[in-house]
Amino acid sequence: MSTDRWTGKVALFLALTFGIAWGVFAVVVLFPGWTEAHFGAMSARNPLFYLAVWAPNIAALITALVFYGWAGLVDLFLRLFQWRVPLWVWVAAFAFYPALMLVVQFITDPTGGMGAWWLAMAAGLISLPALALGPLGEELGWRGTLLPLVLGRTNAFVAALVVGAVWMVWHLPAFFVSGLPQDGMVISMFMIGGIALSVFVTWLFVNARGGILIAGIIPHAVVNAYGDATGAMTWVQVGVLVVAAVILVGVLGPNLRPRRSVAAI
Repeated sequence: MSTDRWTGKVALFLALTFGIAWGVFAVVVLFPGWTEAHFGAMSARNPLFYLAVWAPNIAALITALVFYGWAGLVDLFLRLFQWRVPLWVWVAAFAFYPALMLVVQFITDPTGGMGAWWLAMAAGLISLPALALGPLGEELGWRGTLLPLVLGRTNAFVAALVVGAVWMVWHLPAFFVSGLPQDGMVISMFMIGGIALSVFVTWLFVNARGGILIAGIIPHAVVNAYGDATGAMTWVQVGVLVVAAVILVGVLGPNLRPRRSVAAI
């Protein structure tokens, strides 16, 4: 792929992703009375919030259509439902993050047993279908479009850091809008934890043959469900995520041992 064509795809995707989402938040912040009168109080159920959350998907669809036409859209959706991957990838998509949170449980309360962890897992499982709506709106963009593009220019570890950083920066306006999930969170904690999580998701992606559901939506929804059940992220959780990311890269190497290369779209 030529550099100009690659740059054009990245530029279009990022311009639409940030333009839509940040534009929505700008309207909410600048015209709070008007937005509340027409759309209601801002919350995770507000239609404007859904428009912002789905910005990466909207950008992914437009980028695929502009550069590849209808064939690009078909390819994107085929990769969304890619399920023929090794069994361990499926298991890791559902279980890796809960396993890390079990480590957190033992660090924070070594004598308290697993009761709190089981309660969080049960609550998270119940809320998983509803909380999948957010990842479903983002992952055609982050893991379906941007990650393959960056993987076409660098190794998996660097791609994870780049996409993770962009992913986290995109969330920044939500910290300043009352009623949204990020309201009250520590920005630095959220950023570091999210970038570390991106390493785990990229590891899944390169071993899931580019499967967006397995490597994007499922682990993203699991993280959201656990957070919804337990509350705000802690520095212990962030530390465990960072250590896990370092171990993954140290054991597997910077390419995270892809089973086969993932072509940039």
